[in-house]
Amino acid sequence: MNTLPPPDLIAFLQRHGAATAAQIGAALDVSQPTVSRMVQAAGEAVVRLGKARATRYALGRTVGRAGSRWPLFRITAQGQAEPLGQLQALQGDAYLFAAQPPCPAFVHGEFGDGVFPGLPWFLDDQRPQGFLGHAFARRVAASLGAPADLMRWQADDIVLALLHHGDDQPGDLVLGETALQRALQRIVTSVDVVEPAQRQVLYPQYAEAALRGEDIGSSAGGEQPKFTATLAHEAGAQAVLVKFSEPAGTPAAQRWADLLRCEQLAGTVLRAHGLAAAEGEIVEAGGRVFLQSRRFDRTPQQGRRGFVSLAALDSAYYGHGRIDWWQFARQLQRDRWIGADDARRLSLYGWFGALIGNSDMHLGNAGLVLGSERPLALAPAYDMLPMMFRPASNGEVIERRYTPPLPTPDHHDTWRQAAAMALEFWTRVAQAGTVSADFRAIARSAGQQLARALQQIG
Repeated sequence: MNTLPPPDLIAFLQRHGAATAAQIGAALDVSQPTVSRMVQAAGEAVVRLGKARATRYALGRTVGRAGSRWPLFRITAQGQAEPLGQLQALQGDAYLFAAQPPCPAFVHGEFGDGVFPGLPWFLDDQRPQGFLGHAFARRVAASLGAPADLMRWQADDIVLALLHHGDDQPGDLVLGETALQRALQRIVTSVDVVEPAQRQVLYPQYAEAALRGEDIGSSAGGEQPKFTATLAHEAGAQAVLVKFSEPAGTPAAQRWADLLRCEQLAGTVLRAHGLAAAEGEIVEAGGRVFLQSRRFDRTPQQGRRGFVSLAALDSAYYGHGRIDWWQFARQLQRDRWIGADDARRLSLYGWFGALIGNSDMHLGNAGLVLGSERPLALAPAYDMLPMMFRPASNGEVIERRYTPPLPTPDHHDTWRQAAAMALEFWTRVAQAGTVSADFRAIARSAGQQLARALQQIG
């Protein structure tokens, strides 16, 4: 019988990718027992995928100088680390996640064998992104051997960033022991905790540092200028995300200040109607307006809660790119990603946002609480503000016409409930003395149009 050394197996897998024992045996003209011996002789170079008859074999690969496999951890709400499994790089830019203990939500459907064609979807929101992510990339790209332009980063670049710097990313996941040590040290030492009375001095300094590209907190998404901080709290230390306006004195600065106040009011309205939303507080300091929002993926014990955006879930399983939230809610409920109550809440968030002029309702602005089992819980609403009125990229404040979107008959009930909340929002904005006269006029006009639409639909 013809017996072949492992290099022939490795050469075959390099050419053809993952393959079953039968496919390997047929291609190399050897028996399956011989294939088993070749796999065993190859050691860690060959990775077993799946179980029983579904078993396939693939080549592992090394990412930079960081090796080829790394443990994945979860930080609990109490600030303790729990192992979730192991991530391993495979030939052809793929990754294998071996869960231990089982995490069926992570490897659902077509990823049931734990193999992903690129970065696993449950890590997608940990990639550096937005305003802080671009600054992060400029600081660390050279040390990682990654492009300075964040838009050119590949999955391996993101993995290296998480391994070396991923100690305080969104959600509760931490990749690798180095990042875990840094995360636990952050919890134990509680450094840089801001007392509420210090915000008037420190927040303007943090804003200037963030604009210079310095490391001010973790890589939270979104292009609006921001930083993260840890605020002293009676129950412990509360992690916050802080957006800020330009310095006062220009129409664009005034408009962004108005929009930040609108975001705080939108959250207040949603919570008043029993819908979870990020809790915001307005701070004025150094000529800027700051919107400080509690991070719902962090606890006062400096623990963490899981998070995954609908964008990450959509990219992995649906491929919509952009879809109305009320339409996606039905699909997510059908496929048991969320329950019926959360599907209705997601629909309400979608209609409410559309009716307050939020033109930035992409799937990255809604998310779920990532856990090991499905269905997942809906995360609180965030980034909910009338973005259609934001200044243009050149800083010019452009007049835009608000027209409330109207529902099809099967969305009447949800639309009416959301419209009542949106009308309350516009009324609050129109009556807010801290909002500029120009934007109060916009709010009055929008409220009048929405009231007419609500009366017409009934």
